[in-house]
Formats: sequence, C-alpha cells, structure tokens
Amino acid sequence: MRLPGSLMQPGIAAVLNIKEEYHEKVIVSLLALSVVMGLAKPVSADVPSDTSVVSEDTSAAPADTSAVYTETQTLIHVFDKEKTEPIDVRFYEGVTEIPYIRLTDYYSLLMGKEMELTEHAGETFTFTSAAGASAVIDTEKDTLYSDDFDNFINTSIKKQDDIPNVYIDGAPFIRVASVETDKDPLPVEIYFADYSIDLHADENDIWLPALTASDLFSGVTMLQCMYDGSEFHLLDSNGKYPPFGLLEDEDYMNSISVFSKDGKRSKALAEYGYNEFCFVYDHYFGYPGRVEVENEVAEKGLDETLKTYDDFTAQAREWLMSEDPAAYGAGTLILCEYLYDGGHSSYEYMPYLYYLVDEDYNDKITELLDSIGFEFDNYTETGDRVAKMGTLSRQRNEAWGEDKLVISGDTAVYSFDSFMYDVDGWDEYYNNGGELPDDAAGGLKRALDAAQADPNVKYFILDISTNLGGSGDVVGLISAVMTGRAEMLYTNMLNGQFTTVTYDTDTDLDRVFDEKDKTGYDFKFGIITSDVSFSCGNLLPSVAHDNGIALFGERSGGGACAVLPLSTPEGGYYQISSALRLADKNGESIDSGIPVDIDLVRYDDKGNEDYSAFYDIPTLSRSMAQYYGTTSSFDEVAAEEASSGAVITEEGAPAGTPAQTAPAPTGNAPAETAAVIMFLSAAAAAGLKLSRKK
Repeated sequence: MRLPGSLMQPGIAAVLNIKEEYHEKVIVSLLALSVVMGLAKPVSADVPSDTSVVSEDTSAAPADTSAVYTETQTLIHVFDKEKTEPIDVRFYEGVTEIPYIRLTDYYSLLMGKEMELTEHAGETFTFTSAAGASAVIDTEKDTLYSDDFDNFINTSIKKQDDIPNVYIDGAPFIRVASVETDKDPLPVEIYFADYSIDLHADENDIWLPALTASDLFSGVTMLQCMYDGSEFHLLDSNGKYPPFGLLEDEDYMNSISVFSKDGKRSKALAEYGYNEFCFVYDHYFGYPGRVEVENEVAEKGLDETLKTYDDFTAQAREWLMSEDPAAYGAGTLILCEYLYDGGHSSYEYMPYLYYLVDEDYNDKITELLDSIGFEFDNYTETGDRVAKMGTLSRQRNEAWGEDKLVISGDTAVYSFDSFMYDVDGWDEYYNNGGELPDDAAGGLKRALDAAQADPNVKYFILDISTNLGGSGDVVGLISAVMTGRAEMLYTNMLNGQFTTVTYDTDTDLDRVFDEKDKTGYDFKFGIITSDVSFSCGNLLPSVAHDNGIALFGERSGGGACAVLPLSTPEGGYYQISSALRLADKNGESIDSGIPVDIDLVRYDDKGNEDYSAFYDIPTLSRSMAQYYGTTSSFDEVAAEEASSGAVITEEGAPAGTPAQTAPAPTGNAPAETAAVIMFLSAAAAAGLKLSRKK
C-alpha cells in the first residue's frame, strides 16, 4: 500500500527504472538513488547563517524555571516548498542541533486544525486533539498518558473529516464509509525519560524536540517533518511534497551539510538520534512476523535487544551513537540485516548526509563491516527479489511484449507493476474535468472497458506478478470492481483493536459516489501472483482469497504492515513497518503471503524454475475454467492438437515440461510495498559482502 499512505516502499521504482511521471512525485528518482550510490557529485556545503536570538530567559515559564534556552524564529514549509509559515523555536541547554517547538504549533501546522489545552496544573497538561481524544503530558516526569492514544494522534482527519485514525491515502475515488472495532482501545503510557527525551513547559504549552513531535504524530497517513538545520519541512508521501522529493532538492542537500562538522557527528545529536529511534521503534513498530529479533524487542525493547542479542547488534548499538559518521553508516546497515522484515522497513537513508559530503563514505563503511567479519543473510532476500522480478518481466515481455492489456479468445489480462496513483492527475480529473490518468487505476478502467467491448471475453485476469506495492486506496478501488465492496482488515498494534474499515468507491470513475458504483463488469476475475508480489501486491490477493476469486502463479511475497515514514535529526530518512498489521477474514496476519489456487511454476530438467506458464493465455484460460467449473475457448484448440498427435499436459504446459510444482508453504497472509529501496544504493554500490552466513 503506498503503504503510502501507505503500505508502500519508496525507492523501488527508481531501482527498477520505472519511468511513469507520477513516480517522480512519490518515489526515489534515479538522481536521489545515484547520490546515495555515490554516482552523483557531492553537493557543496553552504552552511545557513545563524538565526537571531530572540530571548534567553530562565523565568519565562514558572513551572520550568531550571530550563535555560535561547528562542528564535524560523520558517516551516507546509506541504509545499513555496508555502511557508513562521514558527518559534527554542534550543535548550546550549544544544543548538536539537530544535524544540510548541506542541500546539506543530499540530496546527501539520493538521490545519487546532489542539486545545483543556487542563493545566503546574507541569501537567491535558491536551485534546481535533479528533476529540485527550492525552495528559507531565513535563516533570516526561510522560504521556492517553486512554485513546490512536485517536489523539489521528492524522486521518486531514484526509477526511470525522473519521477514526484509519488507513486512507486521500485518492478522490475512495472514502471511508464505516469503521468497526472489536473492543475498546488499550490505554497507552509513554515514558519519554526512558529515552532521555526531555519535555519542557511554559505558561500554557509544552515544548518538545521537533523530531519527537513529528514521530509522536506518525501514522499510516504518512505525514512527517524533516529539519535541514535551519528550516522545517512538513511532508506527505501521498501528496505533492514527499520526502524523497525533498532529498533530491539541492537547497535541502546544501542545508543539511551544517550537521557535518569537521568530519564528525555531534555527540548530543548522535545520542538523541539513537534514543529517538528506539522510542519510535518500541512504540510504533507493527511486528509483522519475520523480523529476526522481533520477540526480543517485544519483550525488552530495542535498546536492550541490540545490547544483548549478539556481538554484531551490540556493535551496531555502539556505532549508531558514534561521533564517527562511517561507524553510524555501518550501524544502519547492520539494522538492515537484523530488523529486515521483507521490505517495508529500510534504514539505508539514515546517514544520507554523509553520502553527500564524503565521496569515500562507502569505502569507510565497508572497511568497518569487514573488520568485524559482518556479512548479510536476511537482507539478501531483497536482492533476490529484484533479480527474480527481472526474470519474470523478461518472460512476460517475451510472451506479450510491452502491452499492459492482452486479449485472446475468452481471456483478457491486464498487467501493472505498481499500485501507485497519479496525485496530480486525479486531482485534475475530479476537480477540473481532466483526462483519465494513465496509472494503475486509470489503466484498469480502460482495460475493463476494452475487454467489455469484446463479446468473446468472459475471464479478466490482473497480472501483479511483478508488483511490489503502492497505495491501498488503489487496492480498495480494484477490490470494489472485483467483489462489489472495499474493506481493509487489520490489527492495530498501538491499541490492541481488530479493525474493519469499509470504504465507498467511485467504482465507475464518473466523479460521483452513487448507486451506479454498485453495478460492475460481468467477468470472472483472476489474479496472477508471485513471491515478488509484495505489500499491496499481497493485500489484493488476500482480498481475492477471502472472496473466492481465483489466484494463479505462486504464493505472494507477503508484507503485512503499512509503511511508517520517519526522519533522523540529521536530515535523513528511514521507514518501519507501522502498527497497522493487515489481516485476513479470520484475523490472521498475512505476512507469510497468500497461497494460490493453481500453481503455475514449472521446472526444467535441471531443476530451474520456469514461469512461462504465468504468461500463457491458453494455460490461464484453462486454469480459470478449472477453478470456476466453466469452459475455456482454448479447449477446442487443445482437442485438435491432441488428435493430431501433440501432447498437452493437464495444465496446458508444453510437452516435456515437468508438471510437478514445488510444495507450497502453509499459512495465509497480505500486505504492502517492498522496501527494496537501498539494497543497491548502500549495499551493492558500497561493495559490501552479500554472501550468506549459513
């Protein structure tokens, strides 16, 4: 899901050179990737000038008289580089790298709505969000308590008014209709002091680190704040000012160079960044089911897990807090191995700054990892997925060329490699009468109409065998086309609730939500998946599996959590699997992938996998007929070939091709986009060892 908003992974499109225009809005471009890979020339560092000191006052806040700070004002870019607002900033105890902002200031700029201070006594504040949920924050104990924390941090209301904090990216063809939960939310208490995060008070508000404010209001709506050492940037992965667009911006790249001083990291910044990372991971991670240290983190937290799990994690912990930028980079790559979750989590862009300012950065990281004998194991799965995607794409092109829609006999197949949608294009389509966008959703509409115009077509198959995910909103629209309804089922790991979200969709894309959206196409639907199909490429098969729609190919690749985009205090980026963990109709996590009804993987006499049956329409037509108990227009052809002496296997495979398939793993699961992101950028490009330890 874009898992933008998602369930997505930014970056894969760049790695695979997917060239649709809309990817430039939401995914890492080749330029950004080349910078991290060391292929682009480092940008010169023009350090922004210091802002003026507005005040230095130890008596401005009677409740917090021990706090010494300087106060100034800077700009915050509000979801648009050109749209700025002033914001007050404080730097406490002489630490100029960690800006503090007022809680209510941040909330109003982020949400365009107000947060109310409803009660105040000394250093204890009760705030009520625009969603109507409250939290009690104690700046003496550095704690937060809320009996409805998920709605206190609700950012979904920025996309649609008066809804709970649920998954919605904001595409105009879908909206939340209803939300059901199985029980009341569990209360949440956060001990910021455990992470050395200090909160401060004044007369009528609290001040907290800007990055902590950004992390606190993180969610699957994918809003975040990044700081460039001078100004703030509010970002929306589903909007027109996404994080990877910012990382490509030359002004931003120049500005963050202020954090690199004499080739070292600030000790205060390094320690704060590590503690903040642990805070977010401990409270917002979704436990999809495949992270190596997942059980340990659930039991004792990330910091203690890194400290005690093994020598490599202990070394990573030390390096992540190091003043040496290369050690920091090496630590992030060890995280990529031990916190690997199939693709949604990625940490390669955390030391983004140092790739920019040090042309030898890759070599220094490699030397450090070699010095401790570290090699990747789990993380190599990402490279395997990229390689297999290339194989599948090649075999499909050999069969169908570059065509996204192929019609033959009674079968139409529509292929698409991303669930991303064109943000600008759909805005123009709905609000200004523009053309139907040429993305996954618009392409599907055209394909369905073309198939409907052919009286022979009765089977419509969606080929997502090379689809790594994108926006859950697009999955919802496709689900409504296939099944007549759009739902998302998930366990909310923040509050313990099992949630069912039902959506209205403008299924016929006539720009109106009405009764006509309930009438659909008279096709029998099927889906082709592979273990490359990840995230939304796993969620759609889960929907199909729950609704009796045919699945062919091989088991999908899993991915059960929406993506949570996050920032580092040095202007970097990372993402983790969020607390929204997708489930099937039985409430089970879909991280292990969705089994197919008919396995089409074949093997040659050397045991090599052959996926050509995925892209053979006679085989697909016969498979649809077999699944639905109907007939195939290719049956007569098969009969004629058989009578002439040709040998056809039951699945329609060429004579001499073993029909035996590999045993399918047991289990069930769905999810969102693969974070293949920086496998090539920080690892392969760095020349790191990728051989398996086993």
